[in-house]
Amino acid sequence: MKTIDKSTTHVRVMLPKSALLAVFDECDRYDSDETGGRLLGVYRKNGSELEIDVTGIIEPGPNARRTATSFFQDGDYQAQVFRTLESRQPEIEHLGNWHTHHVNGYPTLSSGDRATYHRIVDHRKHNTDFFYALLVVTRKADAKELDRYEIRHYLLRRGDGAVYEIPAADVEIIDRACIWPESSRIEQQLTPPTNTKAMRAQDQMIFHALYPEMQPFISNRTHAMTWKGRLTLVDDSAVDVRVVELEDDDYRALIKHAPEECAAVVAEIAESPHRSAARALRHAEHVLNRNLHGSRDET
Repeated sequence: MKTIDKSTTHVRVMLPKSALLAVFDECDRYDSDETGGRLLGVYRKNGSELEIDVTGIIEPGPNARRTATSFFQDGDYQAQVFRTLESRQPEIEHLGNWHTHHVNGYPTLSSGDRATYHRIVDHRKHNTDFFYALLVVTRKADAKELDRYEIRHYLLRRGDGAVYEIPAADVEIIDRACIWPESSRIEQQLTPPTNTKAMRAQDQMIFHALYPEMQPFISNRTHAMTWKGRLTLVDDSAVDVRVVELEDDDYRALIKHAPEECAAVVAEIAESPHRSAARALRHAEHVLNRNLHGSRDET
């Protein structure tokens, strides 16, 4: 592998902790097979400098295929997720891919990886003239959280047959939430609330970041909090959702106008208690999206 010639191009990557944790969690789930997904975000060019700002990752998808030496993503699922996110944030781009070699010990990109990534970056429909690749190399013994795995970073350019390794010193791990996945880690990274008022404030912060259409209301009679809004699903349909605060550690998501394919899971969602409003909404979105995707696969 070549290193980047900094006299011509200096590459800087900003990578959220929450994105890296989501990648590592996926590696933990598939500790005998390769896995991977897509990297989303924005980029900026300033003269010879390229700044890559990762804002989220997309999971492999429910129909991904894996072995110990190969991985094939569920492209339909990933495209649907990307379209949903793009409708919320039109400026996002497909920056590249992440995948793993932690199960086979291969320390760098394979020849197949390089060929695939060159085909992508050279494709006329690829929006950027570069492709960023994050590779999980090995799992570290007895390490936890952000130290669990060794990772390497690469850049490919349109019309350039080389692969450039980005030095670790040029990758900054930052403390910021992702736009995707609907981060189960966001709550874990925040100080746990000590009372209802603090829980409401934390939920509102998460909604503001991930679900800006959800608006808070408080009952004059019961003084309970409710969030109401529209939730866009992976097929571009939308449902009306109300997240209600029933009592301590009991928040429920109530769905109206769900697609026909999701009718069977609406009651299941409403009966599922969660310890925060954000968790209730995230669970509802996850169940609805998975149900929609599964229904399409059966037809």
